Amino acid sequence: MTKKLSPRDIRKQLGMNQHDFWSQIGVTQSGGSRYESGRNMPKPVAELLRVVHIEGIDLASLRKEEIRALEILRSERPELLHEFIQKAKQAQVSA
Repeated sequence: MTKKLSPRDIRKQLGMNQHDFWSQIGVTQSGGSRYESGRNMPKPVAELLRVVHIEGIDLASLRKEEIRALEILRSERPELLHEFIQKAKQAQVSA
């Protein structure tokens, strides 16, 4: 079983200070400090942390129609989606 990383571990791996790390997901530095000290994190905050700091998605770049297009591609052309995912992984490795 893999140990779940704490928010502090994730932040330190990214080399970020608390203010920058937490402000990217709309949490104050003091709120983030409490989560890093063990206070329960609400599920929406945990999901934002995952999306932004683990998946590396810039929330400001998300567009509703692009997300909808992805959902359509996933349901109607899964083989094409798989091809795009493979290309994205290859591009990430060569970057």
